[in-house]
Amino acid sequence: MKKRFLGTAGLAMLLAGCSTADDEGVTLDVWAIGWEAEQLVNEGYIQRFEDENPGVTVNLQAIPWGNIYDNLLTAVASGNGPDVVQMGTSYMADFASTGSFLPLDAYVEDFPNLDPDHFFEGAVDSSIYNGELVAVPWYVETRVLFYRTDLLAEVGYPEGPDSWEELYDAATALYDRGDGLYAMTIPENDDTLPYIFAWQNGVEFETADKGVDFSDPAFVESVDFYTRFFKEDLAPLGLGLDPMQSFVDGIQPMTFEPPFRYQQLIDNYPDFDDWDTRMMPGKENNLSVIGGSNMAIFEWTDHPEEAVTFLSFLTDRQTQIDYFTDVRVLPPRMDAWDDPALQEDERFYTYYEQLQNARAQPQVLNWNRINDEWKRSEQRITRAGADVEEEIEDFRSRIEPMIITDDGKEAN
Repeated sequence: MKKRFLGTAGLAMLLAGCSTADDEGVTLDVWAIGWEAEQLVNEGYIQRFEDENPGVTVNLQAIPWGNIYDNLLTAVASGNGPDVVQMGTSYMADFASTGSFLPLDAYVEDFPNLDPDHFFEGAVDSSIYNGELVAVPWYVETRVLFYRTDLLAEVGYPEGPDSWEELYDAATALYDRGDGLYAMTIPENDDTLPYIFAWQNGVEFETADKGVDFSDPAFVESVDFYTRFFKEDLAPLGLGLDPMQSFVDGIQPMTFEPPFRYQQLIDNYPDFDDWDTRMMPGKENNLSVIGGSNMAIFEWTDHPEEAVTFLSFLTDRQTQIDYFTDVRVLPPRMDAWDDPALQEDERFYTYYEQLQNARAQPQVLNWNRINDEWKRSEQRITRAGADVEEEIEDFRSRIEPMIITDDGKEAN
């Protein structure tokens, strides 16, 4: 018997029907998310797929990121939704655990573009649940360090800091330049940086039974390190500075950024060249996070072959290269990075190096809820001066009812 979410609000709303077939062929309903989804239509990819697959029509609905999770809850609870769906990597476990996705392992031989060996290991981690391939990576992102080459050279780090020790040393030296000048931009309540620092300190959150554990003393140490940048005003809070403008102006000469910031610098500051990128400064390792989106197929589809063909098209090497050229999101296929279009700027190619040293957020149930609770705790540490150890203990008690292991029971 397949497990289902016992829904939340909106269960009465039937958002879309499954694929249809008539004398003129098959229609696949696809839910995709946000601006990237719109580009599948605007840049001609849907038309290209339909031209290559006569008789198949793709009905693509672009859904805002803020709506997709609730829409998915409704679809899974009702058993009525699209054939193909884009999934944010951080909530794969919540929906894969319901048994609602079509297992793809049996299709890999006939559709080799789906083979997990093509993709970065961290991206694959979010596409496999309980040993089954239930999705394929569509695009990825990660964080790397942006730094001002001129200003970092002045404080002794012309190639940027490589370790936690060097990062903090460079930050204090940059801060000492004078009033109104800081070291770096760190977004308040960042969704990923606390976990990146924890991984770099050897913390393993995910347990063998698909629970999550925040009891490692190394987590306390990593939070101490991360939040000291706020506490010492090295990364200021509440000033409302634009991260890229303050970077260019030298106010905040270091920042950890995803790939859209690279494009923003190139597009908006074409004459500014005193900057570079490098992999994340580390401790035991130089890990970063790997995010992005996967594509999955709901198990109720009437046309699995056509749906798998669509996934194969999206993950084809040439499609991935073309989509990068048009839309500037990162391909999860490693062999796509052999193309000159992805190698023309060494600063950009740092993302390829980092993606080989990046992992997905824990693939556990209720991760988004757990993460929301952590952001509340982070606020109390950085804004209200809460003691790190005491706040982490309080955080652990708050999330205990949310931790569900793979036997379906709450963790003790």
